[in-house]
Amino acid sequence: MPTDDHWVTTRITEARTRYPLVTEGVSSRMEELLKGQLSEQQLSKRDLMSVAKALIADMMPAPPKTDAKR
Repeated sequence: MPTDDHWVTTRITEARTRYPLVTEGVSSRMEELLKGQLSEQQLSKRDLMSVAKALIADMMPAPPKTDAKR
C-alpha cells in the first residue's frame, strides 16, 4: 500500500533527523522490518531479542578504513 510505504519513510526520516544514533544501517533494517516481519505477525520473545541485538549492532558507526599498504 502506498500510504503504508509513505508512513514508514516519513517516520524513519523523522527519526534520522532527531536522533543521531539512527544510522543508515538502523534505517534500512527498520524499513525492512516495518514493511515485513513487524507488520505481519506478533513477534516471539526470541524474535524481539534478535531484532533488538541487530538494531544495537547497526547503531555502531562503521570503523574507519585503514591503509593496507603499511
